[in-house]
Amino acid sequence: MEKTTFKTILAAVLLLFALNSVNAQETPQALSDLMRLEGHWEGQATLILEGKTYTFPYHADFKKTADGSGLLMEEWFNSAELGKLMGTNLIGYNANDNKIHWFSVDNFGTTHDHTGTWKSREYFYMETTEMMQKKKYKEKIDLIFKGNDTLELSLSATLDGKEYEKVSVVFQRVQKGSN
Repeated sequence: MEKTTFKTILAAVLLLFALNSVNAQETPQALSDLMRLEGHWEGQATLILEGKTYTFPYHADFKKTADGSGLLMEEWFNSAELGKLMGTNLIGYNANDNKIHWFSVDNFGTTHDHTGTWKSREYFYMETTEMMQKKKYKEKIDLIFKGNDTLELSLSATLDGKEYEKVSVVFQRVQKGSN
């Protein structure tokens, strides 16, 4: 057998072995728990921003991506006082640091990466820290499952250590075609 043919066959065998071992690996619990978000969610949001309170219907639609190893989330609301929010989020599990990375972009100028972990099977926590207006901005988000079809979200953000923003939403999973 020629040396080149042998190397090609060896490379193919090693590739097949690597692919089979990846497929044979168990899905991490953090990723399985994340997939529970798949679907369309709606809830009445309460936002306190710089001391003013706003309420509005909030929507989040999660779809599997990357062959089920991540989620794409579209989020939106339309508020007479705040305008229309359109956001896109890419969410996935990073096996290198055993954390969920949740990258957000929206039409209000927000772009940041949250890093999170499951505190329990029902409780997911994530946060991001960055600079905003030359001050330290820290955002903390809690997601708590209350059964399969109810999800509580609470967000608190500080700017230079002072409360800047609070959000609370109780989401209900809405089956497609039911609204």
